[in-house]
Amino acid sequence: MLVIGILCLLVAVISYFRYLSEKNGNTNKSKENSKNEAKWQRGLTIIFLILGLILTIYAIVLHRF
Repeated sequence: MLVIGILCLLVAVISYFRYLSEKNGNTNKSKENSKNEAKWQRGLTIIFLILGLILTIYAIVLHRF
């Protein structure tokens, strides 16, 4: 479970960097499409960050007790 939590955190980091890239407009897409893509990446980042933290903390707490 700890490995899955760490993988979720890594996906969150990658998604966050993609969000920053889309937000800054480093792509060749139209502005409206870029905004939608940035919002989607931000949502994905939040979901994987929360899931990764829950799994990691849960695995650590179970391991200690």
